[in-house]
Amino acid sequence: MIKKETIYDICIIGAGIMGASIARELGQYDIKAVVLEKNPVVADETTTGNSGLIHGGFDAKTGTINAKLNVLGKVRYEDWFKELNFPYKRVDSLVLAFNEFEKNELDVLYKRGLANGLKAEEMEILNFEEILKREPNISPNVVGALCCNSSVLIDPVMLSKKLLNNAIKNGVELKLNWKVANITSQTDDVMEVINDNGDVIKTKMIINCAGHWGDEIAKLTGTTDFTLKRRRGEYRVLERNTQPQINSVLFMVPTVYGKGVLVAPMLDGRTLVGPTAEEGISRDETRLITTSKYNEIGDIGTRIVPGLKMEYTCYHFSGSRAIWQEGDDFYIDFASQNDHVINVAGIKSPGISAAPAIADYVIDMIKTKIKLTNKLNWDRIEN
Repeated sequence: MIKKETIYDICIIGAGIMGASIARELGQYDIKAVVLEKNPVVADETTTGNSGLIHGGFDAKTGTINAKLNVLGKVRYEDWFKELNFPYKRVDSLVLAFNEFEKNELDVLYKRGLANGLKAEEMEILNFEEILKREPNISPNVVGALCCNSSVLIDPVMLSKKLLNNAIKNGVELKLNWKVANITSQTDDVMEVINDNGDVIKTKMIINCAGHWGDEIAKLTGTTDFTLKRRRGEYRVLERNTQPQINSVLFMVPTVYGKGVLVAPMLDGRTLVGPTAEEGISRDETRLITTSKYNEIGDIGTRIVPGLKMEYTCYHFSGSRAIWQEGDDFYIDFASQNDHVINVAGIKSPGISAAPAIADYVIDMIKTKIKLTNKLNWDRIEN
């Protein structure tokens, strides 16, 4: 008997948190799907190198896709908390103002939060005395803060593994060490995805979640719809039981450093400080750390909490965000030359916050091209 050739309905390229989120949600449908990852492990690039915070949603520019999906994603996480058994901690976040100009920016952020869909009870403006009651070790130079009570700390790598484990349980395949080298059209309905060993995957639809390589993968499908640049941020982690107590995620008002320079508690009891922001990084240098940024991180941390003992740094790491060069938003769209390719690219902050909603958004797009039938035996629980 001749074995029937496997043709996948959907092929996801990239097993970071974006690919993992989409794969998990696709597991509820009666389709054949595969995730391809070029690395020997999953979630080892942008997903690893970040602050691990589900943001409240007050910072993103009103009217953008990332503002909408941040707020929707934060709500959808409540399902994932119940179903996927990964550690998380609800925590307040404080955006700190150090002068009157920054204090005025707090009002801007508050109004933006309301415009983005946050409830009034999720946010409040605090004066210094109110901040000090919450954070007795805060800098005396702080003059005010925006408090958001709907932030959550998570471990994005552990979450990604849970998402993929649940996807696999429900029939999605995962192939590691599978670096895409070419994509060709076999017929109008089927594409061939070829790796650098010459292996071939045939699929009806491609979801491009390749992170920093997203625009390169898009070129293989025949489109140049977007260009990505890279912004690297470095962090220092301070050993537990050596630092003044920090009860909230402490941000500086967004500046040239980007969305959130912070001092934050971590799930493992350590303290996170950073990130810096460095533009124009090559694809092969997104996870590098540098001696030049090490002291800069210390200066950031002690400005927020003067009593931080930066000498108790136990490790130093970095991560990079893939930025859509032509626009200030996520780039989630069908390829202009092939409406069976969806590019999920430029997923900068608040990408982790938006992850469940990005998955829902992409699946709604898929439904316009492929019929998705719900499985009767979908197991949504991952222990």
